[in-house]
Amino acid sequence: MRRLIIGGLLALVACAAPGGVSQQDIDESMASGKADEVVGKLETARDGDPRSAEKRIELAYAYYLLAREALEDGREADYADYLEKAQNELLVAAEIDPELAEVHLWMGIMLAYQGDIHAAIDSFENAQRLAPRYWVHTTNLAETWIYAGNVARGRTLLDRARKLGAPPAVIEMNEVLAAWKSGDYVEARDIFEGVYALDPRVVRRWNEAPVDEPIESFTDFTAFCCSHLACGPYMADACRQMDLRVAQRELDQATLQREMELSVERRRRLKEIYDERRDLEIKVDE
Repeated sequence: MRRLIIGGLLALVACAAPGGVSQQDIDESMASGKADEVVGKLETARDGDPRSAEKRIELAYAYYLLAREALEDGREADYADYLEKAQNELLVAAEIDPELAEVHLWMGIMLAYQGDIHAAIDSFENAQRLAPRYWVHTTNLAETWIYAGNVARGRTLLDRARKLGAPPAVIEMNEVLAAWKSGDYVEARDIFEGVYALDPRVVRRWNEAPVDEPIESFTDFTAFCCSHLACGPYMADACRQMDLRVAQRELDQATLQREMELSVERRRRLKEIYDERRDLEIKVDE
């Protein structure tokens, strides 16, 4: 297994995973070639406490990373298998605790990676409904609206995230995206240089940029975004304006069919769960 390149989508990735295992621990173990070992431990922990929603979310995160690696390697069958496992763990976690916001946050990240940006927005909005005071949900939702092309909506959410106590550097990196998406490259570069001076640690690992290839300049930032499926396809016009290659999802028909089947199953199971908890006002995308 080659070195796993962790390239998470949103600001969430900087936060600790729920339960006893941090995202950083999982990232580092898998990136160092210990994927089988860490997944085995997480599966054992889940089996030992099957009613723990937190342990299922931790395992879902690991499966999601393996799905991304498989897709980057061209192993589409493995990609679909790991994606199905990740989704199932999240859905079981929702059955255990329908009020757990992290389920919808991770589901949104997975959907955005699959290219279903509007379903991802629905998931992030669900997370925000369940934990409205947690700034991470608001910044993730803001970034996703920017990717979807509604920069004004994204900036409104960034204003809300500021009031919720989001770190200034996280806010400003999203402002870089918003300016770049709008075609204002001068403003985007100026904001980038300001946030790099403010907190270079956040910039260097933005959305989990690899440790050995940190983001040190606006050129690094745009190249990193454009070359990753979690960012590039949503910034395609901006990338092409800078003559940057855009990552594309090119999947076999069988893999697309598997993704469609998983989407149908996700909606069915979520509807079953939240039809019994209409008080939570959880939206299930059509």
